[in-house]
Amino acid sequence: MAALCCLIILTYLEIALCIEDTNTTGNINVTLRDTNDTSSDRDESLNFTELGDRSSSSNSPPPTAWTPESATALPDQTESSESLIPDATPESPRAATTAPPLLLSGVLPAPVTDVVQLCPCNLQNEQCDINCCCDPDCAEELSLFTDCSVQRVSNDPRMCNRESAVYSLSSTQDGLSQVQSTVQRVLNPDVFCIQSANYEEGLTFATPEVPTEENFDSLFGRFLGFFFGRLSMTSALQSPDVGNSPGYQYGDVIQTVNADGELEFFTFPAAAGTAHCLDANPAAFLKDQTSRCMRSFELARDCAKLEALGLRTYINFNIRSGKKQEAKVIGVEVAAITLQSLEGTRTPVDPADSAAYFPVLLETGDICNNVVQQVKYTVWYSEAGEIRNVLASFLLGAIKSVTVPIQQDFVITFLQEISSTAGLRFSGNPGYVVGRPLVAGTRTADGIVQSADPKGSLTILQNSENQDCLLGSSLRSPVLFGIDMVSGCTLKLSDGVNCSLVSEVILWALKGQSFPDHVASFGNSLPQNPLDWVPIQNQTVTSGTQACSIPLSYHLEIKWTKYGTLVNPQAHIVSAIETIITNTSSLALLTSASGLLSVTSSVSFIDVSASASPGFKVPPTIDAKLPFDFFFPFV
Repeated sequence: MAALCCLIILTYLEIALCIEDTNTTGNINVTLRDTNDTSSDRDESLNFTELGDRSSSSNSPPPTAWTPESATALPDQTESSESLIPDATPESPRAATTAPPLLLSGVLPAPVTDVVQLCPCNLQNEQCDINCCCDPDCAEELSLFTDCSVQRVSNDPRMCNRESAVYSLSSTQDGLSQVQSTVQRVLNPDVFCIQSANYEEGLTFATPEVPTEENFDSLFGRFLGFFFGRLSMTSALQSPDVGNSPGYQYGDVIQTVNADGELEFFTFPAAAGTAHCLDANPAAFLKDQTSRCMRSFELARDCAKLEALGLRTYINFNIRSGKKQEAKVIGVEVAAITLQSLEGTRTPVDPADSAAYFPVLLETGDICNNVVQQVKYTVWYSEAGEIRNVLASFLLGAIKSVTVPIQQDFVITFLQEISSTAGLRFSGNPGYVVGRPLVAGTRTADGIVQSADPKGSLTILQNSENQDCLLGSSLRSPVLFGIDMVSGCTLKLSDGVNCSLVSEVILWALKGQSFPDHVASFGNSLPQNPLDWVPIQNQTVTSGTQACSIPLSYHLEIKWTKYGTLVNPQAHIVSAIETIITNTSSLALLTSASGLLSVTSSVSFIDVSASASPGFKVPPTIDAKLPFDFFFPFV
């Protein structure tokens, strides 16, 4: 009996030792087969096994016995399936050689092509979407559904033979809803459908490249652009000429020459990342931009020293008309300067004296005058892409220290220069079409000089957000045939202002800078036929006995009639009258308590067509001769 017990104990110890040896040997053999390139790889594999055993000793389950039958249970098992064993540990050498995982999501999910697994209405994770019949999280709520929001789910519609999952609701005996789903095969009747896809990658989008520590530098250089500084300035300026075009192409960086003769590019301040202004943002050709950013500075120290506050900074450079070496150099011309007071009153000044308007710190030390608050660039270019002229309009204001940081607006607009040989735009053929601009021009000795502006030369004041006459004087809307328009604005006056100056400014705001004196009677009237144009008659209505005449309203009345047949009548303008109503009382009586003066402008179209009198032809007479025996034998 004792001998039998000893035999059992020895057998148990032998089996236990074999189990431990076989477990260790199995791990080493698998690793050697998976990384059997060099001796160093073998050493790393052995170290990996030891590290893996140490790291997983606390969390992994107890080892089980390994037998040859367990290794040969799957006859189709290849080396790659066995390599999953070392990959299960986090410190596998194979895991170290593969691409690093993505930053947040780990890995991108594989594209789902099975229509049974596709569910477009499943928008909430682990929550039921109401009436989403394909949502797997709605097992308990299916009986309460009233309809299926998505009734059919199909895969690629370009395939000739594709699968489609159909979902519908039916009622049970208890009156509850239940979902019925079927998979149908749909035939595509399109003759250009795809019969079989031999290139699976062509049916899915490319996997996006997510920034990691390894590829961040390459992605940063590729998508840097110009928003982060002047790193790409050299490459942008040294780009070769494309074709034989002497000018720029869409999206090209506009080249400039600074005061020292150095080649740079046209910068356009904008906010990048934060609300603060970044002055290194370039202006691309034919790309209209509007930016608004904040400028932080210390008023007492930077008022006269910070270049971004002065007008000179935005015009102290020359622009190259094209990318060729022989391109001309064009300066920036100051088109308009408007001064804004602390109260918001705006006053236009002569742009020829632009050099006199630079930031100045007042004696009080808390107000800085002539600070740039708005810059508007207008770039005129030719059909070949050559820049012809660059105009800049400025809004300079007074800034208090309590309003720092300030807000600056920058606008750049590209306009094509219309050649003299460009065809005239008609507003009808021959009669006017409702909604088209009114054709107008100025009478000269040689005929009618017509504006080439596609919006028309006859315009009306456009309403602005703050209803400021000085601000909205540059924003005008074309007068459209058949559409009555009413607009208005306010002008803030200060004490002791010149009456004649106010009258001139208001009239300029109401009528515009170049107001025509003739209107085309038809939509296709030619300028060389002055008799086809109707003069604009002026009528001024005054009241009062004071010497100061202030225009309070402007009204343009267009009378037109229908010409031609009743089936296709043509609109024909017969007269145009402008009426200016002025008040000759004092300015103190016209303005309100806050010093605001309101003016209005309007346009009306009056149909003076005479009612058509329809006429009818005389009924025809029957002149028929019957044979003499027509009524035989009755007569």
